[in-house]
Amino acid sequence: MRPRIGITTSTLDRNPAGPTQQAAATNLAYIHCIVEAGGIPFLLPNIPGDDHVAEVLNTLDGVLLSGGGDIDPAYWGEALHPEASLVDPLRDQFELALTREALRRDLPILGICRGVQVITVATGGDLWQDVPSQYPTDIMHRQSALRSEPTHTVTVKGGSLLARVLQPETVNFEADLNVSVNSFHHQAPRNCGTLLTVMASSPDGLTEALCVPTATFALGVQWHPEEMAGSDPLHARLFTALVTAAADKQIFGHT
Repeated sequence: MRPRIGITTSTLDRNPAGPTQQAAATNLAYIHCIVEAGGIPFLLPNIPGDDHVAEVLNTLDGVLLSGGGDIDPAYWGEALHPEASLVDPLRDQFELALTREALRRDLPILGICRGVQVITVATGGDLWQDVPSQYPTDIMHRQSALRSEPTHTVTVKGGSLLARVLQPETVNFEADLNVSVNSFHHQAPRNCGTLLTVMASSPDGLTEALCVPTATFALGVQWHPEEMAGSDPLHARLFTALVTAAADKQIFGHT
């Protein structure tokens, strides 16, 4: 059986013709990448109440935490920044509970953009709420170029899980790896706490990838590899690694 990967969603207002309705949605690029990697994607709506999380995870072999709006800074004791946008309390509640339970079960997790931020907050860390005003830098972390175009580099630490994922054919993983990435965020991991390991950073020192070292496979990246996977196979390897880890977990069944 192909591994079942749950993909988190945004709750969006849509009005194709008639009264506005709310929809659970995500970009098709995530779905395509999971399918190309050999998995079966399942979209996860933001369900109220933590008691649903266990039942949701009982049906899955892995989780992809997708991109989206900002996380409410109340989770780390701060007031909302004036530049915060698209805060969704229900999504925050659902994804944080989902991530903590997935980590408890050691289910494979890949976090993308907002997803890496969810991993950070779920494990006790906090975020820069607005990089342009709180972390001045010459790097454009919210690019105007096409989503498929890289606009800056990140340095991946040699020997890290991410280095092994991105260059599986390499015998020596100890050398740092420079990777060209796209960038569409204004929040970012700040204090990662004791449960996370930083695996990559941009030239200005901002955290670009991290992992939970005690987990079999739980990592997040700040860029959007799903938008670059079609033109650069290196980014597709993140999804292959998630699906492969999920397939390995199928051996043990669901608990």
